[in-house]
Amino acid sequence: MPRIRRLQRLRHGLWLGVILFNGTHLGRAVMKWKEPRDADDGSQDVAPTDPESNASATTETDPFVELETKVIELEDKLLRARADYDNLQKRQVREAELERERAKARIIEPFLQVFEFAQMAATEAEKQPGALAEGVKMLVREFERHLHDLGVRAFGGVGDSFDPSLHEATGEADGDVEPGQVSSVLRPGYRLGERVLRYAKVTTQPDASGSTDAE
Repeated sequence: MPRIRRLQRLRHGLWLGVILFNGTHLGRAVMKWKEPRDADDGSQDVAPTDPESNASATTETDPFVELETKVIELEDKLLRARADYDNLQKRQVREAELERERAKARIIEPFLQVFEFAQMAATEAEKQPGALAEGVKMLVREFERHLHDLGVRAFGGVGDSFDPSLHEATGEADGDVEPGQVSSVLRPGYRLGERVLRYAKVTTQPDASGSTDAE
């Protein structure tokens, strides 16, 4: 009996040793298994980040922000180019209009002398009434009508204030006008719009002291 009891105690000791041995290794395994999980769960300290630096970095690298900036720049350049083009077109229109006026003036100017000759012929024809005189008068009327249709206007009349930009003074002559005014018209002037085709040749009324207003 004592021998059997010793064997039972020995068996129990062996089982207890196995249990303890296994429990120790199991505990170590559990500890090793838990360590990386704890690290993954955020047990390590994380350096704080600056929100403003993150925002600036995001802004600098955001392709949509860069694209929007380029679109704004292109729209500004487009508006400037369109304004320059509109100004260029207006300037070209003005220059073309001026060139047409100059070309028209070059064509009309030689005919002014012919028109004056026709007027002189009509004045002489009035001294001998007849078919010839009527024909010359008709020619003068047609000439006047066509010049008017082209925009040519005559200027220069007795009593007009002397204007050196319109009149060519040949001297002074007494008339029923105020000093400094046109006293007689030797040859009418003509203009096309604001362009003077020919100055009016006139005389001016002298002032009371006898000095001249036009040289």
